[in-house]
Amino acid sequence: RAAVVLMLALQMPFMVTKTGRSTAPIGIITKFVVESSKKEGAPELSDNARMMLRALNWPGHMFSECVLNPMVGKPGNCDATFVFERAISHAIKDTAFWSALPEQPQQILFGASTTTLFGAVVSLAQGRTHLLSVLGGAMLGYAMFLCGLTPTFQYVLCVLIAVLGIRSRAVGTLRTPTPPPPPADAGAQPASTSSKKGSKQK
Repeated sequence: RAAVVLMLALQMPFMVTKTGRSTAPIGIITKFVVESSKKEGAPELSDNARMMLRALNWPGHMFSECVLNPMVGKPGNCDATFVFERAISHAIKDTAFWSALPEQPQQILFGASTTTLFGAVVSLAQGRTHLLSVLGGAMLGYAMFLCGLTPTFQYVLCVLIAVLGIRSRAVGTLRTPTPPPPPADAGAQPASTSSKKGSKQK
């Protein structure tokens, strides 16, 4: 469960476009919010929305700047303020395919990404795999098929973890022994005893 949340937070690629660009569920969520704001006529995001998206994308951008870029020989900037302020643009840089999608597939892809993220967070908070994780994984797979995207190994791994977690919960429930029912005369015995004591007192 922690591994799934970590992969989502660090924006590991869950899908690959036809042009070979990879993106993650948080990138899809960010792109949807940004484009929705433009459709509503707002010149830019509200302060609350901007802060929320920056905080959501900050771990993945920091991981990219401080770990991934140096690994492939690219210059990285690990300044926290720099990374925080550019987290949104970093998240949506590989979502050029979005504009070519019809509105309904966009909404399905956004809903699947949101469900996957919430399912992972709820599973981690509860200490057990929540059904929302499996539902989110299934929805995301369908959305990728609908949008012509290719799933990655990270996506397959997250779905496998969710399915195995639900399976272990089901097996544990079936193996839990049920307590035996109490004897039929267990409740009647004290009553009969008290009635005998009452007759003796008379």
